[in-house]
This record gives sequence, structure tokens and C-alpha cells, in this order.
Amino acid sequence: MAGTSRKRTKATWLTGVAGLLLLAVASVMMVVAAPAQARPLPHHAQAQKQAQAYAPSSQLARGPRSTTTDRGPTVT
Repeated sequence: MAGTSRKRTKATWLTGVAGLLLLAVASVMMVVAAPAQARPLPHHAQAQKQAQAYAPSSQLARGPRSTTTDRGPTVT
């Protein structure tokens, strides 16, 4: 370390440590903020979700309707 002062060496070292600490904190924040991996839905749940997305608003407000057939009551 010819030609450098101890004071400047210490300041440079502290700046490097602060930069690494900042990088580590930013990395942890990105990992924590990342959304969880989406798991595929079972087929029946996916079909139900799609049906709800495209259902007319009048059906959503009423909810399920029950009807009676020759085989007994059903819910639609």
C-alpha cells in the first residue's frame, strides 16, 4: 500500500462494506416482495372459476337457484 494513507484506506473499506450491506438488504427485499409461485388449480376448480368470470352479473347477484326434477331437487 505504498502511497496511500490509512485514513483513505479505511474510508474506502467502509464504503465497500456499506455498498455490500445495501446490496444484501435490497436482495432480501426483492425476495420477500416477490409473489408466490402459482400452483395449478384442479380442473373442476379452474372450470368453475372461468364460469364465474363470464357469468352475467344478474346471475351473480341472485346466487344459486334450486329446481325440482323427477330425480329430486337440484341446485343450478
